Amino acid sequence: MSVLKEKGLKSTKNRNLVIEILNQAQEPMNAEAIFIKIREQREVNFSTVYRTLTSLTQVAIVIKNQGVDGKAYYQINNHNHRHYLVCAECKKKIVIDACPMELIGQKLEAETGFHITGHNLEFVGECPECLKKDK
Repeated sequence: MSVLKEKGLKSTKNRNLVIEILNQAQEPMNAEAIFIKIREQREVNFSTVYRTLTSLTQVAIVIKNQGVDGKAYYQINNHNHRHYLVCAECKKKIVIDACPMELIGQKLEAETGFHITGHNLEFVGECPECLKKDK
């Protein structure tokens, strides 16, 4: 059974393409980048891509996070999420291997009874190369 059917969504070309693109992505993508990738394969409106991302996010197939640049970024919810160190200067991203939020999330659930389904964490600063350029 496909992930779309499991979540009660109809399988469409646009939904399947968005899922395929995000599955192949090395890091989260914004809606514009996803739109450009889809346009390489077929004619589509940006609003269609955005609505598709919204529907996939609502059923937790896709995770939406806010980037340092204020844009929304999307990634497949494979329950193997990543966190990043982000350079404010050159925008380079470095993956943090461990999730520092797991214990905090467990503690918050125990204290509040809240069921946490996701979180967003980025550390922003300057990478070593940009720090060298500043000096």
